[in-house]
Amino acid sequence: MVSSWVLAVVHLLGVGLAFAAIYSRARVLGKPPARIDLPEAFLADSLWGISALVLVLTGLTRAFGGFEKGTVYYGHQPFFHIKMACLVAIFLLEIYPMITLLRWRVGGRKGDATPNLSVARKLSQISYLQLMLLVPMVLSAAAMARGILL
Repeated sequence: MVSSWVLAVVHLLGVGLAFAAIYSRARVLGKPPARIDLPEAFLADSLWGISALVLVLTGLTRAFGGFEKGTVYYGHQPFFHIKMACLVAIFLLEIYPMITLLRWRVGGRKGDATPNLSVARKLSQISYLQLMLLVPMVLSAAAMARGILL
């Protein structure tokens, strides 16, 4: 019982951290290129990565580790499928920002000049789209917790 509660709390805190980190990254990268604070963008991106790892690990443990309702429940729950579809979409959308920001970090460590920030606005827009996808994930999770079926 306590283990289930701790996993749920860590999972929910991961959602909050993800939202804050993605929003921060979107806000920073949405600025005009001359005003972009790269260390701030990298910090937000790192926090987003940490939160994603926490969410995936605690989510998998809760869904398939015998701590919650069980695999059969989630497998037949339409809201779980909605939540997982949103998660996949968020991760697919993350490929471009992840690669771009990683290249910027590596370039900075090698002493390269400031990266080409012309794509920063696109990265910001992707981040805002990811934030929008978090909403149906939270709504689906709340529905599942209450046993609501479609």
